[in-house]
Amino acid sequence: MHPIDHIKSFARMTPEIEASLRSLMKEQSYKKGDIIRGAINLINYSYYIKRGAARVFVTSGGKEHTLSFSFDDEFIIATQQSLKDDPDTIAIQFLEPTETIYFPHHKIKDNLNDSTAVETTSSLLFLNAALLRYTSFLEERIYIMQTLNATQRYNWVIKRHPRILETAPATQIASYLGLTKETLYRIRNNRY
Repeated sequence: MHPIDHIKSFARMTPEIEASLRSLMKEQSYKKGDIIRGAINLINYSYYIKRGAARVFVTSGGKEHTLSFSFDDEFIIATQQSLKDDPDTIAIQFLEPTETIYFPHHKIKDNLNDSTAVETTSSLLFLNAALLRYTSFLEERIYIMQTLNATQRYNWVIKRHPRILETAPATQIASYLGLTKETLYRIRNNRY
């Protein structure tokens, strides 16, 4: 699904408005291992994965901490706390060849708000859709992290992100689950 299709699911728009919004959206391909660094890129732009995989991480004390994974047809979202606390160390890393659409979200908001073809309520629904989806995911993740043991968390992440084993190394998965790499290996080998 294209980000425009997300907007259309909430709002009527004329062909002119759609063309205007599309003109703000740029497609970009990334290779496996490419990194977008710094909070400024995550504050000013929204990134949508058409096809591929990415993770958001911060570096603290010389160690990388994976905050989230995103796959096909998902937005890449960083929490406001990580943008505030780690503005120089937050980054997006692409885990495989990835096609994205990125756009300056404040210009999308301004464009929608200036349009007579799109109601304010509809534009707010679109702008909050990704945030609501991410909030729901965060609630799920907090619940999983606080109530499940390490093996159950590992099974959850595989079910939640079926392609994660193909795209992310064990160290990134372990970091995401709050485990050591050694514990993750024991779980994988049924010795935990």
